[in-house]
Amino acid sequence: MYLKAAERTLLFLLFTSFTVESLGKGNVLTIGLKRVQRKHTVERLSALAHLARNGNEQAVALQDIQDVYYYGAMSFGTPKQLVNVMFSTGSADLWIVSSDYCAINDVYCSTHTTYSHNVSTTYMKNGTRFHSQYGMGSGSGYISIDDIAVGELQVTDQYFGEATSIDNSTASTKFDGIFGLAYPSLSSTGTTPPFVNMIKQNIVNESVFAFYLNRVDEKTDGELILGGIDANHYTGNIVYTPVVNQTYWLIKIDGMYINSQIVSSNNTAIPDTGTTLLSGPTEYMDQVNKVIGGQKMGDYYLVNCSTVDSMPNVTFVISNTSFVLEPKDYILKTSYGSAVACVSGFVGSDSPDFYILGDVFMRKYYTV
Repeated sequence: MYLKAAERTLLFLLFTSFTVESLGKGNVLTIGLKRVQRKHTVERLSALAHLARNGNEQAVALQDIQDVYYYGAMSFGTPKQLVNVMFSTGSADLWIVSSDYCAINDVYCSTHTTYSHNVSTTYMKNGTRFHSQYGMGSGSGYISIDDIAVGELQVTDQYFGEATSIDNSTASTKFDGIFGLAYPSLSSTGTTPPFVNMIKQNIVNESVFAFYLNRVDEKTDGELILGGIDANHYTGNIVYTPVVNQTYWLIKIDGMYINSQIVSSNNTAIPDTGTTLLSGPTEYMDQVNKVIGGQKMGDYYLVNCSTVDSMPNVTFVISNTSFVLEPKDYILKTSYGSAVACVSGFVGSDSPDFYILGDVFMRKYYTV
């Protein structure tokens, strides 16, 4: 399958807990997303360019594969308290930093918005303790009940976590809470995820959400659509693939190929908005990076920028459909002053048969 630069194929993950009858009908909301690259990754990619310029083989460690996040606006309570949340496909929890946290970290509260149940007329107390771990950090506190809204989509009596404690990593982000989009069985708070409640309360007619992630050099960072899809963001046919484990959005990969040469088969993968690169078993990622001429530097591979156009395509076969990544999709350019380095988007992991399809994949393929 050949895709032009402006085209995207649609990868549809079946939300099997609910019935999907049609797309594009009923209440649909488009949320503008802002993308933030974690500081340590920016620093390491810049360091790679610096080391490449100096011919230095010093190792640069990739400490955390989850290194990017997308956030947007929603509200809690009555009247509405507007906050920014990270929309995460790797979590099923909804939680927000409580105004109670300001008593121990007033610096955080000077740059973030927190939720105060004291000023909400629709708040109900629950008080059950919770601790939620996500890809970058954690939050803990107690469960509360209140109305929430994302745009015009309003959920009544939503259970969520009020975080009175967060770790340093979370405190350094630009969001004020987490909006989990994974399956309910993954919830660490034991509550129903907000999007599931949108379906149960007939706020959206379709159990569908879609991520559209723009390329880094484009003006807007992306969109999350709740309750439908935007046909302007893709061409061609919808490719359906079942979710094989109803916790994360785990799907089956039939095979991975470099041109027509098979690299691996019968693996699983998670499309993940929290990962910049495409992660997979080290054995297979090393094989791909060898073929494209990568030189290992720490956990990354550098390639010669002048050879990018002649590099092979890398293809993932999902539900008997080829999802092709061209060199322009999987090579990241980074700079340090006047030095420019080209970094492979393929990075190894400890898992023997598992891939994480991060931005490298999701920027090209509209994922629903």
